[in-house]
Amino acid sequence: MTEIDTREKLVLAAERLFAEKGIDNVSLREINRAAGQKNVAALHYHFGAREALLEAIFEHRMSRINRRRVALLDGFEANGATPGIRQMVEAMVLPLAEQLDGGAKGGNYIRFLAQAISDPGVDIGGLVRDKFDHGMTRTRTLARSLLADKPPQIVDERMRLVAAHMVHALADKARRLASGRHPDRADETALFISNLIDGIAGALTAPVSEETMAMFANTTRKTA
Repeated sequence: MTEIDTREKLVLAAERLFAEKGIDNVSLREINRAAGQKNVAALHYHFGAREALLEAIFEHRMSRINRRRVALLDGFEANGATPGIRQMVEAMVLPLAEQLDGGAKGGNYIRFLAQAISDPGVDIGGLVRDKFDHGMTRTRTLARSLLADKPPQIVDERMRLVAAHMVHALADKARRLASGRHPDRADETALFISNLIDGIAGALTAPVSEETMAMFANTTRKTA
């Protein structure tokens, strides 16, 4: 077995165990065993600290997801037109939703990502910033432009909320598919994804209530 094979086995084993049990509930020894490594120091040799292992999982999946997201945005903008809200949301959702395809076990990554964003000890931004987040950065910039009738701080907060919703909704779908108790029907999954895109687009474009605007104005005054 080559070093590359060993490294990938460790990454995939860690991804699956973190997805199933949570990041703090998995020992490095357990990951070694799940990856079929008899050498108890294999994981430490390849990654050193746990943070490097987390970054390797992101690199294994997110680099391709980011390229796909950028390609979608480039395609929408190819004719010189600005993407609409739904197209922007498609660029957010589809590259991650495509990981539900069981062939590459991408569902484990979605579930791992849900665990990571819920773990206050994991600094996802620090692990992926300027490496694998160019597509999401472009969607945030585009959202501010498309939703210029709303305060940019409100738009940014909504983008954070819908990003978390996207991940957890897809992770729940991945868990259901992995359980074997729910039929893996392509048409139902496609409907789920399309409805998720609609819901996120609706959340982003919803009017800002008078109550929220009053709170926003009060907060802005206090921090000015």
